[in-house]
Amino acid sequence: MNNTERLMRISNALDFKAADLVKIFKLDQIEMSEDEAELLLQGKNEKHFEYEDLESFLNGLIVFFRGEKPLKDGQEKRQPTLVEDVKSINNVILKKMKIALSLNSEDMLQMFKSVQVEISKDKLTTLFRKESHKSYRYCSDVIVIGFLKAVSKRR
Repeated sequence: MNNTERLMRISNALDFKAADLVKIFKLDQIEMSEDEAELLLQGKNEKHFEYEDLESFLNGLIVFFRGEKPLKDGQEKRQPTLVEDVKSINNVILKKMKIALSLNSEDMLQMFKSVQVEISKDKLTTLFRKESHKSYRYCSDVIVIGFLKAVSKRR
């Protein structure tokens, strides 16, 4: 699954339109026209949609649902990038959507169960660890797709 497909699936699960994408990207200081957002939603964007772009969308999504977090002294508005390895993007999606939707692990386990995705609490925990942790596991497309189906079903 490429990043455009990931964005399309997240947007479909949350029933977002092009105007919503423009607002969400702007919350992480990314300017985008409604026409560009519409092309992204249709999978017809000309430019390559990078991992950093997807992470910016996810950062904006957190602010969209939870509001702006007050900055500490000396802290920059933009969040540091979590994507250290391209294989970790699905882990980042799960982490940031968990935060944006104010979910805990039990909520997520119930959501996975509702769409017949078998995952244990221990396995879920390994997906949220830091990438440098010895028990870290990469999240598969199947798990992210199942989670997004559950999000869509829940809305």
